[in-house]
Amino acid sequence: MSTDPAVVPQAQAGSSRVLRPKRVEEYDPQRLGLPKPPGFIRTFFRRNPWIIDAVLMGLFYYASIGSLFASANSHALVPEVLTSVVLSLGTTAAILFRRFIPRILAGISSALLLAIFPGSTGSSVGIIAMLIALYALAVYRSARSAWLWTIIGTIAATLGALSAGLLDVGVGLVAFLGYGMMFVIATLIGISVGNRVRYMDAVFARAAQLARERDQQAQLATASERARIAREMHDIVAHSLTVMIALADGATRAATSDPDRAKDAMAHVSEIGRTSLTDMRRVLGVLTEASGDGSGDASSGGGAVPLAPQPTFDELRPLIDSYRAAGLPITLTVSGAVPDDSATQLTVFRVVQEALTNALRYARTPSRVEVAVDFTAASLTEVTVSDDGFEASADSAPVSVGSGRGLIGMRERVALYGGTVEAGPIEPRGWRVHAKIPMAAHPSDRSSSEESTPL
Repeated sequence: MSTDPAVVPQAQAGSSRVLRPKRVEEYDPQRLGLPKPPGFIRTFFRRNPWIIDAVLMGLFYYASIGSLFASANSHALVPEVLTSVVLSLGTTAAILFRRFIPRILAGISSALLLAIFPGSTGSSVGIIAMLIALYALAVYRSARSAWLWTIIGTIAATLGALSAGLLDVGVGLVAFLGYGMMFVIATLIGISVGNRVRYMDAVFARAAQLARERDQQAQLATASERARIAREMHDIVAHSLTVMIALADGATRAATSDPDRAKDAMAHVSEIGRTSLTDMRRVLGVLTEASGDGSGDASSGGGAVPLAPQPTFDELRPLIDSYRAAGLPITLTVSGAVPDDSATQLTVFRVVQEALTNALRYARTPSRVEVAVDFTAASLTEVTVSDDGFEASADSAPVSVGSGRGLIGMRERVALYGGTVEAGPIEPRGWRVHAKIPMAAHPSDRSSSEESTPL
């Protein structure tokens, strides 16, 4: 079910004719994809409710006028006629607004039923008004309110009949049964229609709520995917550029004294650059495929780069070798058996990658960089990356200014599995990153969702 304004439901199932947007907005203003309601007459009066109210008011007006003329010809007293006139006019006006003030209409109708004098025929218009009021109460208020006024109206009509019949017990009994039956029928019809109206309103409200929740879930999923892609882009760019800059600086310093070493460094720069470009195209390929653009990149001959699994623990040693080539004296210690959980392996890889990138960018003349991965615990993996480098001094060469996104992304990635990351300086000098990564509660679910994710 689509809420896109550009999507317009068809007029009938199997029909190729498309409804005009204006007509769709008339019966589906919230764009819930609802079908057109059947029935031309019912649809017309639903769109124009004031027509019914005006017709009812007109019919009651002419009925009340006839009743007043009959009262005047019966030589009734002037105050009694004036009372009937006022009540009739008030009832006529209340009928026009019966959807909004049904209780007021019921009260005036009850007073009109009581204002009966000998020879008057005003009870007939009072009954009509009460029937309209009871129906409106059941539809637009509640069944309880309609039943309450049914009892009040029956009592009022009976008292009015007794007053007109000079307290005849037989007249009162017949009036009670007759009026009561008419009022009960009007109330039952109103309850039936009102229940259907309230049920349809609840269905529409529920559909609107589900549409809002669906849109909110889509927005949350989009935000989550953007955050994930941002983390992947940061890991690729920060790692690759940091290593390439370090290798390029080393090649520049060794260009005159050791040309062969400079050539090897630039060869590493070229290799890392090509690998990073491929990884970048894989990440961006998700966005182009989602938008329907399947065109390839001209830099690679126009062919699409296939999706690849996320890095595993087996790729950690080549990663460390690339940092060693950039000048970091790294020692790697692995304790315990590597788990099969691909989500844990990916998290360990990204934590080590980010920690080594920070060490390469900010640590000054480190004599050792230690990477320790502990898999000995059955339900917990610990990763520790520490160095003994000095902090940057005022007269040292400028380094790139970090945005802090690396540590934030590392904490977010570990927090997905209920883990924690501690990062800070150590004594007497250096920096230490310590991550605790619990085993994923549902590793199969997480691995299946990430195996086809671009690097």
